[in-house]
Amino acid sequence: MVSGTEVVEVKEGDTIILAPKSSVFGKIPTKLPAFYNPAAKLSRDVSLKINDAYANLVGVDVTFADVLSGVGARGLRVAKECQRVAQVYLNDLNPKAIELAEKAAKLNGVFEKCVFTTKDALLFLAEHSTPGKRFDVVDVDPFGSPLPYLPAALRAVKRGGLISLTATDTAVLCGVYPKVALRRYGGLSMRCEYGNEVGARLLLSAAARQAMSVNAGITPVFAHVSRHYIRVYFTLESGAKKADENLEKIGYINQCGECGYRESGERRELCPTCGAKMLLAGPLWVGPLFSNRVLDAALKLRSEHLKLLDKIISVALDECDLPPTYYSVDELAKRLKVATPSVKDVVGSLRARGFRAARTVFNPKGVKTDAPKEEVEKAVLGLK
Repeated sequence: MVSGTEVVEVKEGDTIILAPKSSVFGKIPTKLPAFYNPAAKLSRDVSLKINDAYANLVGVDVTFADVLSGVGARGLRVAKECQRVAQVYLNDLNPKAIELAEKAAKLNGVFEKCVFTTKDALLFLAEHSTPGKRFDVVDVDPFGSPLPYLPAALRAVKRGGLISLTATDTAVLCGVYPKVALRRYGGLSMRCEYGNEVGARLLLSAAARQAMSVNAGITPVFAHVSRHYIRVYFTLESGAKKADENLEKIGYINQCGECGYRESGERRELCPTCGAKMLLAGPLWVGPLFSNRVLDAALKLRSEHLKLLDKIISVALDECDLPPTYYSVDELAKRLKVATPSVKDVVGSLRARGFRAARTVFNPKGVKTDAPKEEVEKAVLGLK
């Protein structure tokens, strides 16, 4: 019991989590005595796959920092289920949350593997910002934007280390408030069928620019979205050369509001097809979003609890080298006034005509391709 609050046990994967009953079976107000979000289970599942794969590639036991841990759902699962993670730091300013995390760690038999602190997140990261104290993996999962924590997170991770960021201000990143996105993330968002991908690219661009300020660069590892959050993973790489390489991967996504022509790269004012004014998103990350190396390693990890993730990771591997943006088959079919074909058929049709095409992790009805819009429309219409 935490200060009169009824606590229940929740089983996620192989891990027992202790959480306030009201957060498990009701709404999740931020003022609960201790925070737990059951809707973020998929996010935590992904963490296990990516962190385990990263640790296996590094080849040594790693340290993991759950900077804003709440009741420790993510950190405890990493401690219990990631074999190559040697030590997990769970930090939250709320002592009631950490009290539950400590009790759960004992239930799971991982108490000796964990370090518990109740510090302001920025202070916690600052205390681990010098060589010898830095973490291999830093996870920042706040309410709202993670950017206030990003500079400190970059200093608290080892070079070559892994950082994961969650943004829950999805309305800003996905185009509802483009000017707020410009102010907060340094680029305009766009309200469009692929707006969630734009949001992930804005978040990565902000991370890359912050890394450049300390003569470092990033290499994206994975990105995924839900209605509630956007989450990205990347490694931090040292050196001005890497920072310069990142500069070349920051650009714009342009889309014509009239004919639907789209492209990424340099900013363009007028559509080269019909001459109408182009809609603009960015500056944002226009480079790859996924690491073949890490995702290949993740697929080799087998778990009964994480089978769904193998499908998601396989989709990401297929779309790794395809250009930014995707087409929603539902949206195209609606505009063309035809029955919605299967994504599989659309992908197959495009490939049969010599284009690269694949599903996308950003939308189960989405197709990524290097084909022009007219060819995608032909595929949706079933034309040869």
